[in-house]
Amino acid sequence: MSQTGMGEAIAKMQDYAQSVRRNLDFQLDDSTGRVVVQVINSDSGEVIRQIPSEEVLELASRLEDARSLLLQEKA
Repeated sequence: MSQTGMGEAIAKMQDYAQSVRRNLDFQLDDSTGRVVVQVINSDSGEVIRQIPSEEVLELASRLEDARSLLLQEKA
């Protein structure tokens, strides 16, 4: 799926979540291109949970960086 298509899908999911009064935030992580879902406390605005977690996003980004370096060395 393209970045534009992914962005449109995320916007539709956000609209749906708002229509059923859920406190969910859908975002596209720029460094990994993955969809990130945050469950948010409506009273405090605090992020209760994030899927995938920050640690997983960081790991995915580092693995992609390492993969890029390996491909550059082979070229």
